[in-house]
Amino acid sequence: MGLQGKIVGLKISDVEIRLPKIFQGNPKDIVGSKVLNLRRRAKILLIDLDNNLSLVIHLKLSGQLVYHKDGKQATFGHPIPFAGTVLPAKTTHVIFTFSDNSVLYFNDVRQFGYVKIVKTSEVEKLKAIEEFGPEPLTYEFTPEKFKEIILKKKMPVKLVLMDQAQIAGVGNIYANEALFLSKIHPERKANTLDDNEIKKLYDALLEVLKMGIKYGGSSENAYVNALGEKGTMQDHFMVYGKAGKPCPKSCGGTVKRITQAGRGTFFCPSCQK
Repeated sequence: MGLQGKIVGLKISDVEIRLPKIFQGNPKDIVGSKVLNLRRRAKILLIDLDNNLSLVIHLKLSGQLVYHKDGKQATFGHPIPFAGTVLPAKTTHVIFTFSDNSVLYFNDVRQFGYVKIVKTSEVEKLKAIEEFGPEPLTYEFTPEKFKEIILKKKMPVKLVLMDQAQIAGVGNIYANEALFLSKIHPERKANTLDDNEIKKLYDALLEVLKMGIKYGGSSENAYVNALGEKGTMQDHFMVYGKAGKPCPKSCGGTVKRITQAGRGTFFCPSCQK
């Protein structure tokens, strides 16, 4: 998210709440506290403070955290989705000001996200966090753990990849891309995959997630980085959003779109039998 090197060590000097339903807790409890650390669980950002409290910020579907180094009124050289070039905007609901006069804006056009003050010792007990499965690209997400997750589920493998209780942080786009890369049909029952297929899918999932980090995420909708900039992962999609186009592997097939659990699924029927 890019905030680690910008706000760690700073004190919160002011909290402006523009939409009360978004903020849970008393902002006076965190004014004057110093930022010790930033952590992430899927779309939840955890900001640990030096007074044994933490900010739990859930971005949900359309939340944004945008940093500006100088003052509450910020003009950006690029448009921020659903916000424009000037912040605060109508979609800005909480503004944090820090001791160096820098600012962090919480924007959310759909207003599903939230900011919550919680005791640091109780963060891991929160239902929204406790129910997450292991996070990819961490030490606990081993090939053995992934195999265990896949083989215990009889549902379509794409839905297993997107089940946050099984694996945290894998969204629709990356599930599509990983399945294509590993040549596995998204409707295959997860428990029917053999050891070789599971290994290929594990490697493919890590590869597409690393690509996402490299290219700053995919900004088809509201997503932006800490500076309000769009990512470019969408320029590197292999099948997502490519229905009707030739398979990028030049197999002669055409990318097809189906719907699974209300989400668009893109795959090559020729490669992913």
